Amino acid sequence: MKHIVPILVFVSISFGGCSTKKYVRQAEHLISEGKLEDAREALQLATDSTVNNQWAKTYLVYGKLVQTAATSKKKKDRKLFENPLQLAYDNYVKALELDEKGKLDNSVNLLMSKLSNDFVDKGVKAFKARKYREAMISFEFVSKIAENDIFNGVVDTSIIYNAGLAAYNAKIYDKAVIYFITCKEMNYGGVNLYLLLKNAYVSMNDSANVLQILIEAFEKFPEEEKVLVQLVNYYITANMNNEALDFLKIAKEKDPGNASNFFAEGLILDRIGKVDNARNAYQQSIDLDPEFFTSQFNLGALIFHLGVKMVEEANKILDNEKYTAAREAADVRFAEALPFLEKSHELNPGDIQTMETLKLIYYRLRIMDKHTLIDKELQKVKQGNS
Repeated sequence: MKHIVPILVFVSISFGGCSTKKYVRQAEHLISEGKLEDAREALQLATDSTVNNQWAKTYLVYGKLVQTAATSKKKKDRKLFENPLQLAYDNYVKALELDEKGKLDNSVNLLMSKLSNDFVDKGVKAFKARKYREAMISFEFVSKIAENDIFNGVVDTSIIYNAGLAAYNAKIYDKAVIYFITCKEMNYGGVNLYLLLKNAYVSMNDSANVLQILIEAFEKFPEEEKVLVQLVNYYITANMNNEALDFLKIAKEKDPGNASNFFAEGLILDRIGKVDNARNAYQQSIDLDPEFFTSQFNLGALIFHLGVKMVEEANKILDNEKYTAAREAADVRFAEALPFLEKSHELNPGDIQTMETLKLIYYRLRIMDKHTLIDKELQKVKQGNS
């Protein structure tokens, strides 16, 4: 059996145009009876390729056959064709091209609508099975169907997003970027879309667009801490601390009541060693939002590490009296850190780092009842995570 045309698979037998229509109608009847293999044989007995290529309904019926086979409950039917949904789409498109008078529009509309749903189902199943490339292709066909004139070119943004997500998971980042940008332009996907787009750019080593998309995300979602943190981390990793601080200055002027801005400023100042300025920024963040866990923890941790450094310096002192005074001064620092870390634990009881730091401080300050309690909590959390 040879491929006479790119879409249809027919044997060239010399019958007239009436025979073509006879076998096509016969095939259509057999499809309705669920006799798909017989229907395929009937279509193979259609007339010669020249006549066949001119009759739109042949393509319509062939498309209907392969689509029916694709969704059949019978395994033997599903094995009749390779990539049947895609083959059905190609045949419907060809039918529309040949149907100059539009007689088949209604029939194609109904079949294309069902085909779209079939592609969605296939895409979802493939995605769940982690066959991401296959899922992407299915969602692409859903978009193609929607772009057809009979559907007025209206494309479901969720389908574009799913195509991008499938491409992203398949590591086809160039396609993922195209789909995600389309969603962004259609204002779909929220903050996560921007972060996925950023990750795709990272994977493509496109640092310029990484920065650009993070700035766009911050401008659109100024309240999202994760965007700000990623933007600040980018600046820090790129050793662009001054640029980060300049950016945050503008952000604070734009939104002076946003605790995240002061937290980010504190984070940068902390990392570049401007401890006093960092403390002030963290405190301003806490003043604006006492429930801001990261600011509470970072300020407590900053003061705790100051105490640790003081202990290290005290250990270098040989004079016993001066050593004792230095250790006591360090304990004052630990006590100063305690309220912030206790508040952190209250806000996030399962955070191991907070509990471990509290355990050290309680032991250092000889608060043994709290030391015992936090140790029990810590072990319970660790066992639950193991």
